[in-house]
Amino acid sequence: MTSRYGGLHQRDGRPAGHDSYENGSGLGLPSSGYRPATPNSRGQYSHAVLDELESQNDAAIEAMSAKVRMLKDVTTAIGAGVRDSTTMINSMNDTFENTRFKVRGTMTRMLRMAENTGIGWRIWLLFFFLVCIIFWYARFS
Repeated sequence: MTSRYGGLHQRDGRPAGHDSYENGSGLGLPSSGYRPATPNSRGQYSHAVLDELESQNDAAIEAMSAKVRMLKDVTTAIGAGVRDSTTMINSMNDTFENTRFKVRGTMTRMLRMAENTGIGWRIWLLFFFLVCIIFWYARFS
């Protein structure tokens, strides 16, 4: 019976996926120095085995806690980045809104000036377009 079920009680208590077993032995014994946790004939474990398993659990819990802390730090950093981006976007939105009001006021004053001088708004628009082209040409030449 032991040969048939020999590998069942020789686990080291860690989750599956750890590559700490020797490939050559075929017995499933851990290569990292862990003692196999095998019960005696009455199915009881010794105190040394139980203490060792408890220390392995503590080590696994500490490793898991470190990963959770790292995840928490990353999540906190992402949250701070999102808050900063939201603040910056709101600030840009306010700036664009103020600029829109300024441009609307400037356009209204320009149209009022065009009406008072007797020159149509299309002529003023052409004038400003030509001035912009001159500045653009002067900048890139």
